Amino acid sequence: MTESTSGNETVFRGALVGFGNVAIHAHVPMWRASRHFRIEAVVEPAAERAEMAGGILPGVPVYPDLASLQTAARLDFIDICTPPASHAELIAEACRSGLHVFSEKPLVTGRSGLEQVDEAAKTSGKVVFAVNNWKYTPLWNQVLALVKQGVIGTVRSVSLEVLRTPSSGGGASDWRRRVAISGGGILLDHGWHALYLVRALVSGPPLTVSARMGFAAADPALEDEVDLSVGFGEAEARIFLTWRSACRKNLATICGEEGRIAIHDDHFLLEKDHEPSRRIEFPEPLSAGSHHLDWMIPVGKGFHRELCDPRVRGENFMEARWCARLIDQAYQSHRRGSRSLSAIEG
Repeated sequence: MTESTSGNETVFRGALVGFGNVAIHAHVPMWRASRHFRIEAVVEPAAERAEMAGGILPGVPVYPDLASLQTAARLDFIDICTPPASHAELIAEACRSGLHVFSEKPLVTGRSGLEQVDEAAKTSGKVVFAVNNWKYTPLWNQVLALVKQGVIGTVRSVSLEVLRTPSSGGGASDWRRRVAISGGGILLDHGWHALYLVRALVSGPPLTVSARMGFAAADPALEDEVDLSVGFGEAEARIFLTWRSACRKNLATICGEEGRIAIHDDHFLLEKDHEPSRRIEFPEPLSAGSHHLDWMIPVGKGFHRELCDPRVRGENFMEARWCARLIDQAYQSHRRGSRSLSAIEG
């Protein structure tokens, strides 16, 4: 471990790998806001973005690849902000080099990548941590607290809808529309967020998975619409995702034995039998974007907690593994004619 100390505080030294929009607008502000971390290097092969990194992080060296970084810098972790198809290889290489990993979602894009990362994490004993930040939006944070408190009783059904327009893409390079670097379509992108939210809402292991997908006319390998169902025995979750909508919205309904919560992008309704409905509003809709410092700070705190406390180490990776396995099962279900398949608990 190469972490430094500032006063009585341990400071973990890290490098940003990839310097696109998510690094600039979400990760850099998060690390700057924390007294526990310091970014001491950037890996970015593209000259224009490397120059941008030098301007935003003056004095921080920029390297063209991970091998150059490892030769020149003494670090504790890397923060992966590259497109998804590169994640598994980068994570495994970092673990083998003795580095912890903080990575954008999806952590991996397929079963082989998950197995590669699982083995690297176990062998190295390093923290592998995914940025599952939607749990910390003001709206979802409050909804999850109400469910945990038992306000609507045991959850029996969850319906999540993510509506996005065809122009939704991956920054200037439009990487979300290029399967070779995205690893998949809307299921890997928005579906990852939806699945860890379902896991936070419903008790018990998933038992069945079924999925039906639509594919972009320009690329038959890129799913741009997904209808996914996950069975939990006494509860059911349905997730609908589309890049074909005329508008951007996030909608959800969570039904419990004693009431329900209906989410309408910028507000939710809490409804219970024999009680007046309560409407709780928020200043910004969920669909407005995800580059919010207040969504990211709790993620960084979770990473710090796993670095410092062996008793909780691996909790986030267990959640990420759960999402990755269900996504793999969903792709398999679609390939088999949307058959309902037995789910694998992560």
